[in-house]
Amino acid sequence: EDIMAYTKVCKAYFALMELLMRNHTAMLVELDTAVLRHICASLQEGLKSHEVAISSQCAAALEHLAAYHYRQLADDRDTRLKQQLANHLSREPELFSSQLAVLLNLIVFEDCPNQWSLSRPLLALILSNDEFFKSWKASILAQQGNNLERQQKLSSAFDKLMHEVQPNLEAKNRDKFTQNLSVFRHELKNLF
Repeated sequence: EDIMAYTKVCKAYFALMELLMRNHTAMLVELDTAVLRHICASLQEGLKSHEVAISSQCAAALEHLAAYHYRQLADDRDTRLKQQLANHLSREPELFSSQLAVLLNLIVFEDCPNQWSLSRPLLALILSNDEFFKSWKASILAQQGNNLERQQKLSSAFDKLMHEVQPNLEAKNRDKFTQNLSVFRHELKNLF
């Protein structure tokens, strides 16, 4: 939080985080849970930044970590790093779901000029936190109260978000998700 007050330091820090997440994800996963939690908390603060460059760098860093997590979950082998991630999540169960909540709130309720950048980690986070995504969606629908028409339109928009999106992180699938996200945001703007 303190670092956010110093723009130059902040940009350098998040550039470093993005490079570390891209090139040394496995090493970061081997760190202590408290350190990984701190890194994720700093990325979360950066995502909320009104500086598009900072927010985009944080999204890129988070994409690398979320994709790594998803690939570890999808891998049938029982590896040391997969176990390390499981240990982190047992100690910090909201490590990834909190990131997903921040991204969803930014995309649904904020005007985000870097939607494409924010969409990149979103797919991996949704795929690896499916139950949280469903509960978040249900919560948003429940907030609509007795407005059944709005609930139906909102539910339809959520269904379209994942339409023809497969449970993988291949480039073609990511692009389809990003296209769906654009339609989703457009439909939400008409609702709210």
